[in-house]
Amino acid sequence: MADTHATDRRHDDTAHTPFGKDVILRVRAEIDTMPDALSRIGKYIVDNPEKAVRSSVAELALHSTSGEASVVRFCRHLGYDGFRDLKLALAADIAYRDHARAAHGADPQSELGILEARLSDSIVATRKLLDPLSLRHAAERLLASRRIDIFGAGVSGIVAQMLAYRLLRLGLVAQAFQDPTLAHEITNGVDATSTAIGVSEMGLTSDTVNFLAGHRAAGAFTILLTARPNSPAANKADILLHAAALSPPPTGGEVGASIAKIFLVEALAEAIQELRAS
Repeated sequence: MADTHATDRRHDDTAHTPFGKDVILRVRAEIDTMPDALSRIGKYIVDNPEKAVRSSVAELALHSTSGEASVVRFCRHLGYDGFRDLKLALAADIAYRDHARAAHGADPQSELGILEARLSDSIVATRKLLDPLSLRHAAERLLASRRIDIFGAGVSGIVAQMLAYRLLRLGLVAQAFQDPTLAHEITNGVDATSTAIGVSEMGLTSDTVNFLAGHRAAGAFTILLTARPNSPAANKADILLHAAALSPPPTGGEVGASIAKIFLVEALAEAIQELRAS
């Protein structure tokens, strides 16, 4: 009975919002409060809203590595009767966003100004979130490591490659992986003198979680760069470096969320250089 009342309340809340408006923002905001299976569905929708609209329940379940029943629960969690209603609202939100962009089309400088503010705000917020002790501890561990393995999937994998390059230029033994099979195979030889770094925006990617868990089980020290401190990946990390989430959240292939993580990469590099100089 309690669940029915909760659903009714969510329906009431949705009724006061223009149909479809800010659905993607609502999904992004709810992800932190959802069980892991539902969070993975939410992440997939935020990252791929157009594909989600064209997907069936079975396809969305497959792409988000969840189950069809979880897709139904996800819809009801947001206050929709089923996946069809969610897709209609999502399609309306996409159309609303496209219209808003078109309205700014006559003034490209205005659009660039919005983008500049989003990216700079994420860097400023990341700087405020950064714990100097955690940063220093991470730098100390990296300096003392015999080997450093880094993993990220998708766009986070590109940041992982950047981090490996930055550490290599500092004279450390670092390698980055985007292939989970290869990342698993190289755990041979990992021990307490090793450090594993995961890069994940939401901390939900199962390959990243497994990478950190496998290295930790082998004795490695683990670090995570993420925008979501409460996540399955965060639970496998000894140190968490918090990158502020981009607002509004990135959708449809935007890479802006990487900016805050690149700031953390440079912050780590600065901390390593300071330790060497001291």
